[in-house]
Amino acid sequence: MADPLSFEALASSDHVLSSAENFVLYVLLEAVARGKGGAGGGSRLPLNLGVVIDRSGSMYDERRLEFVVDAVKFLAQNLNSDDKVSIVVFADKAKVILNSDSSHDKGTVLKALDDIDLLEIGGGTQMALGMRAAIDEVKKNLSSDRLNRVLVLTDGQTYEETACIDLVEKNRDQVSFSTMGVGVEFNEKLLQRLAQDSNGKYHFIGDPAEIPGIFEDELEGLRAVTLRNGRIEVTLSQGVQVREAFRASPEIYVLGTPMVGEDRKIAYEIGDLQAGVPGSVLLTLVLPPRKPGQVRILQSNFHYEIPGSGEATASCDLAVDYTLDRTLTSKRNGRVMNLVDQVSIAKLQSKAEEELKAGNIDRATRLLGNALQGTQRMGNVKATQALAGLMDQIKKTQTLQTKAAKTTLLQAQAVVRKTQMLDPEALKDFQKAE
Repeated sequence: MADPLSFEALASSDHVLSSAENFVLYVLLEAVARGKGGAGGGSRLPLNLGVVIDRSGSMYDERRLEFVVDAVKFLAQNLNSDDKVSIVVFADKAKVILNSDSSHDKGTVLKALDDIDLLEIGGGTQMALGMRAAIDEVKKNLSSDRLNRVLVLTDGQTYEETACIDLVEKNRDQVSFSTMGVGVEFNEKLLQRLAQDSNGKYHFIGDPAEIPGIFEDELEGLRAVTLRNGRIEVTLSQGVQVREAFRASPEIYVLGTPMVGEDRKIAYEIGDLQAGVPGSVLLTLVLPPRKPGQVRILQSNFHYEIPGSGEATASCDLAVDYTLDRTLTSKRNGRVMNLVDQVSIAKLQSKAEEELKAGNIDRATRLLGNALQGTQRMGNVKATQALAGLMDQIKKTQTLQTKAAKTTLLQAQAVVRKTQMLDPEALKDFQKAE
């Protein structure tokens, strides 16, 4: 039987300068699940979903609630017989309008959704109440052989943000969270954190008409999951330090600098893997000087669950050649350096946003210009267009406070954060150029 995944460690260079005091090496740790969806590449895993819908007063703007109802109807109409879905609606209060036992009764589903606007639950935004109710519903059917996820959709700021974060932290080992922000008034940092902390997905929805399509994409992604609860564990060789760590695929975000204990081990949660979509971490390592020769700099294990078969582990080591020949150290791995460039662009965009919020327009514009040059060099057309649009808005308004500027910012965030997938032929040309 073929292995259910590939797992490899790639370095930005196979050679390290022996005399360098602090040689910087980028290392990509990447797992790719095989198959077409479902355990062993067969039928897909049953779903166990809790859908959380914001029904605050602002959800009536731009027909947002109407599009949400259409999206959830699509979801309900595309369930398999063993799927479980519950629906929670919240404002100042939260109410379960559909439990999982009724999710296959089309008449009950349609009536529950069509009657959302009749509920007496206030007009505010208490998202933590909705999340807690959905978690309780999901836990009624909790199983390691199901995809246990809460989908949260909101268009506004919520009270008790800390309560939302705590709910994810307490339940992340059992349930993942995908978050969807509509418009420009929601707290994107909060929604991003909830998704990232639980290895779910964050979606920005600029146009409410996109809501059904986002739900469809989310459903397709869930159906493509073949492996569960992936975790990369790294053991560093003596003297090797981690300067930075980033999630590099399928989205880019900072993982922070972990504390390395006496055992030299660090770990990164990857979550569920969709077939063919890499789950990867990019490390910036600092290596000590050593005598010329081959040296193993790390060992890595990828722990994961095969639904219906239990836990499994894939392992790989990474060794480099220490040398005194500087020409050898200048040769770079195109795949790794491409991701390094993408991470650098995402960092520039994030720093520019911080400068904009601090009122440093000139500094922000320069950072965005540098990021734009990077996307142009890489041929990332969508990211180039998004960053160019953001620069134009900033020049016009000198602020992020206008709706157009905030929308453009959120669009740029979403595009720059998404890992650019190079096709094999383009990658070959890229590597030759290096």
